Amino acid sequence: MKKLAILYSNYTPTIDAIIGRLKENCEIVCFDKDSDELKTFDLIVDVNFGYSGSLNILKVHHSLLPAFFTNEPVKQAIIAGVKVTGLTFYYTNPHRIIAQYPVFIPNEAHFDDVEQELLYLEQTLYPLIIEKILKNEVIDIKTLIKSQSKCNGCSGGNCSGC
Repeated sequence: MKKLAILYSNYTPTIDAIIGRLKENCEIVCFDKDSDELKTFDLIVDVNFGYSGSLNILKVHHSLLPAFFTNEPVKQAIIAGVKVTGLTFYYTNPHRIIAQYPVFIPNEAHFDDVEQELLYLEQTLYPLIIEKILKNEVIDIKTLIKSQSKCNGCSGGNCSGC
């Protein structure tokens, strides 16, 4: 059985989403501080912890890296007037992007609305990406999204709005 460590500083629904998705197939331990025990895990994920040590940690960032690699990426994106942001899933050591998902920013978007959409997507995608990594499977964001969708796959490009 695979071992997953979750680093966190504050509770978020993303933690529940990860545990809910993976609890049957792997051992999960949550840490709120750095520990030597982390070295014994198959995968370590950071959920708002801000780990900066030398271990290779999986993180998610609320921008399409390398753009807006700051503590307030959504705010910086809106100030800069960009029309696309998104989520980047990446390893820290060495720094390597493994998946990205774009999110369009409407003209009259408010920071909070964009941030809420990104948080929802983080809760949806992060557990799926972690699962793929633990199973050593290819990460295909489009397929992951479709697997979570309630859409019936309308034919002929005519969406019925499922």
